[in-house]
Amino acid sequence: MDLDDMLVGHWSSLPFSYGVMEASELGLLSDGRGWSAWFNFGALCVTRLRWQCPEPGLLELHAEWTVEGEPGQQVGLLSFSSAQTPEAVSEMTLHHYIIGPAVPMPGAEPLAAITFKEPVEFCNTYARGPREIRAEQDPTHRMLPYPEA
Repeated sequence: MDLDDMLVGHWSSLPFSYGVMEASELGLLSDGRGWSAWFNFGALCVTRLRWQCPEPGLLELHAEWTVEGEPGQQVGLLSFSSAQTPEAVSEMTLHHYIIGPAVPMPGAEPLAAITFKEPVEFCNTYARGPREIRAEQDPTHRMLPYPEA
């Protein structure tokens, strides 16, 4: 399995979602597991996935599970207040990417970011978050625990 270590960690579209009523996050674990999330005021959809890089600058995402529901009210932490039963899915998508500074809005300072040619969860640009993340930070972890790696 080929992984780009620069992708490992948490990524958020929030700084680039100025004036938009929805945002997305990515959590890419160093062992090739992870999740993507799309959310707004009244809905949260999380997709459990596996990821790899078949060639430099190309991210391959394999969706395995999806969970939809209502977001919790915890500030800064995606969680469900209620959720539907997880559904198994099988979908593979490819996303060309570059990592480098990106300006979230006119006049703002550039942020470390990843920009995708093909959107991931409806967003093209994500700001770098913490590189050290754990499977337990996945909003679906309580209802769909990760198997041992």
